[in-house]
Amino acid sequence: MTIASITRKTPEAIQKNTPSFHSNVLIVGGAYAGLAALVAMKNHLKERAKLQKISVTIVEPKAGLLNILGIPRAIVDTEFAKTQYVPFEKLEDVCFDHLISNDSFVIDTLGKHVKPNNNDFIEITYVHGSISDLKTRSAFYHLNNNPEKTGLIEFNWLVIATGRNRHWPTSPLAYNYDSYIKEMAEFRNHIDRCHKIGVIGAGAVGIEIAGDIKSKCPEKEVFLFHPHEKFPPEPLPDNFKDLTKSSLERGGVQVMTGYRVQRESENHELHFTNGDTLKTDFNYWCTKFHNNTKILAPDLAGFISTNNNIYVNDFLQLTHPESQEHHPHIFAIGDLVELPIIKSAGWALYMGRQAANNIVSLIFDGVLVEPMPDLTQMPKGMVLVAGNNELVSSLDGVLELNNKSYVEEYTDYCIGKIRATLGA
Repeated sequence: MTIASITRKTPEAIQKNTPSFHSNVLIVGGAYAGLAALVAMKNHLKERAKLQKISVTIVEPKAGLLNILGIPRAIVDTEFAKTQYVPFEKLEDVCFDHLISNDSFVIDTLGKHVKPNNNDFIEITYVHGSISDLKTRSAFYHLNNNPEKTGLIEFNWLVIATGRNRHWPTSPLAYNYDSYIKEMAEFRNHIDRCHKIGVIGAGAVGIEIAGDIKSKCPEKEVFLFHPHEKFPPEPLPDNFKDLTKSSLERGGVQVMTGYRVQRESENHELHFTNGDTLKTDFNYWCTKFHNNTKILAPDLAGFISTNNNIYVNDFLQLTHPESQEHHPHIFAIGDLVELPIIKSAGWALYMGRQAANNIVSLIFDGVLVEPMPDLTQMPKGMVLVAGNNELVSSLDGVLELNNKSYVEEYTDYCIGKIRATLGA
């Protein structure tokens, strides 16, 4: 592939408007998967980019690494919350050559570390905003505080790593470190004003939120409602699900299975499909998430599955399983992919590195070098923080409570391990 020259409206390190420009690689999303792709690409290019810099742009509304694993505890523990958001300027080996942002806090903090030629072999631009319209060769973007004014990014290669969102504050806006801390404190203050709290939906997030609220606020009544007898819903052994439930109950959470919420009244009264009702002071819904696929323009929307995932092949390139339509220059990674896996931070980090490896190889050698492993041979597992901060884990059918390695990793909710894996 011919590497296009880097073109910009202005050469400044920091721009507060929305310039249109070209980037060899565009990464949409800067959480686990997107950051893993960026760091891995930078590492690969140390060895490969000899004649001309490769330009890489990453677009992400949060100006830092937010550890989603720690959010259920962070929303009830504001001191702990401070450890779960690492501003980009504090990540090791992640340096930007250009910053496009109109956020004064980010400009005053991250901006101090941004300058042209920060990197010798790669040019990295960070756009502090979001993509609004993603096409096969270009994307319109806007900044967080001005969605009406857009710019255009043209690209040769694309990595879609937009992930999924849930109800606030499990998916906080967290545009910068300061606003993130305020969001966590706001939710904790709301919890403090309530005595009887309902958590609706016993997926991983609901389980951990219910357990963390009760653990941090033992004087409160905490209910966890789920319509099925067993939870969480992932394809894991029943003994894992039973131990998760008993751990929550030992921790004081009132687990109510077989209760499907029909609606919630304005006074926080829950109405169940069996005719029962229960009034609480506050209810937190953990029944839904949505993958961020709405940004895909019509020429890409055909790759969205009925599960709102994105169809990919073994190399994570967009490929439709029926029509075999294929975009070899576009990769989707992380929670978005239509693959038979339990979505996790580990898989997101893995796929980010894999996509970067393949893109760099395609740029310089024209070949793909790393497919996904045989997923039929991969063990399925999960670790959950349940009642009394107990760790319930199942890996390839082996059930454990408070596995020593997991207990050590979860002292910081794996953010140290994640940063080590990223190399950042």
